[in-house]
Amino acid sequence: MIFQNMDFHNVAEMRQEENGYVMYRFPLSVAEKMEAGADNVSRYSTGIEIRFKLKSEEAVVYLRAEPAEEAQVAYIYFGSFQGGWYCSSKVILQETTRIRVTRPKNMAVLKRISVEEKLEFNPEVVRVVLPYGKCIFLGVEGEVETPAKQDYPSKTYLAYGSSITHGSLALAAPYTYPFQIAKKLGCDYLNLGMAGSARIEASLAKYLRNRKDWDFLSLEIGINMIHNYDEENFENRVKEFFGILAQDQRPVFVTSIFGYQGDFQERAKNFRTIVRKYMPDQFVFTDGLELLNCPSYISADLIHPSLEGIRKITDTWCEVMKSYLNR
Repeated sequence: MIFQNMDFHNVAEMRQEENGYVMYRFPLSVAEKMEAGADNVSRYSTGIEIRFKLKSEEAVVYLRAEPAEEAQVAYIYFGSFQGGWYCSSKVILQETTRIRVTRPKNMAVLKRISVEEKLEFNPEVVRVVLPYGKCIFLGVEGEVETPAKQDYPSKTYLAYGSSITHGSLALAAPYTYPFQIAKKLGCDYLNLGMAGSARIEASLAKYLRNRKDWDFLSLEIGINMIHNYDEENFENRVKEFFGILAQDQRPVFVTSIFGYQGDFQERAKNFRTIVRKYMPDQFVFTDGLELLNCPSYISADLIHPSLEGIRKITDTWCEVMKSYLNR
């Protein structure tokens, strides 16, 4: 959405509160139709980028982070280029934090490389990539303008799934698998990961189907339902969820539960079978164990992939997508 001459990428709704603007990745009208917790996880900043072009030599974006266990860090990109040492990352504090961005002195070189390497983002586009936690937008100083459509990649990838999609343990937002797959495929991305809340509700399927801002979709399904849903309930949801999305003809890539070392292994096996069973013919299915099934690539919580695991998912699933999309 466009706000204060900037593109708040992956933000569906903003609400002004006493301490600033709260950013939601799902409209609250959609979250209210989902199970408890969806409105809260919609506030997580994963996949949100504050994008703009500088009209003045510099601009300052003001943010504040809500309390979190991990450091909240914003990563700065100029188009497809990670910012240099002077402007690569900024820790977002619980008090007002200034993120100062200056125009690179070597912009002509960045533009030349972008053309030669066929990079999809215009390097004049500043991308303030927000972290996994909850951030509040407070305002901006300096002259900025909204990037144009031609400053962005022509295609967009939308990813839905659990905290693994959301970015848990990626340690940095640019190392989530949706961000990395998009970069490898030369497209933009939308991260609608729902940490702890990916429960494949019918209302969500309708929302995804009706959005016109994505060209292909990935679904990571199962792990958030393994504790509180039996096979019958899960099967009914999968059947309805797929049936709604199958009404759209855009490419959909689906995976089931990745390899992990925690409890409910038998149920996980059954869930993988159910996802495969109800796969519409036009969807592209890859079993979660084909994407990641290496115990040493799992973190100490026994569920979430480590950085090596995320890289394995990225590389393997990206090749599946590339093979299909390049037909």
